[in-house]
Amino acid sequence: MRNLRPIIGFLAIAAITVACSTPGASSGGQQSQAAGASQGTGASEPAASTGGGGGGGANGSITYQITGDYTASGELPFIPLASSFASGGWAAYFADTNGKVIQLNTDPGIALFGFGENTHVVSGVKGANCTFNFTKNDSGGLAGSMECHDTQVLTNATGALGKVNVNAHWDAHP
Repeated sequence: MRNLRPIIGFLAIAAITVACSTPGASSGGQQSQAAGASQGTGASEPAASTGGGGGGGANGSITYQITGDYTASGELPFIPLASSFASGGWAAYFADTNGKVIQLNTDPGIALFGFGENTHVVSGVKGANCTFNFTKNDSGGLAGSMECHDTQVLTNATGALGKVNVNAHWDAHP
């Protein structure tokens, strides 16, 4: 049960973030910026495995690739209004208007990655099959990459757990 706590917490955060990004929400101006950024991403954008990241939003973005029992890839714009820097790391959020959200904690001691969408949730924690590389991690922004092998994926409809590999690259600033 202890391993499910981060997933349950991430599900709650993902649901709140998605609810706040729907049309008509109080953050309408920021939502429009995120929608425009995600629409501009095309097939020619670099995939997560090529070292991309940072191109899709006005404040940067994250690119990701998930393979294994569940597959997904793409680029999500950084949401500075939902993110904060404190105690040597970021609680950073990247999201689009289609319900996909990534939470990234860049505190070097407890780094974590969480991906959520309507059907699946993926989580990865530093040291538990995941490595993080921070090239920038200060109040001016965050940049780096992470890789997880055999980390957990939760299928929302059934509660079934599976295994996936994750690669992500980010470059973002407030």
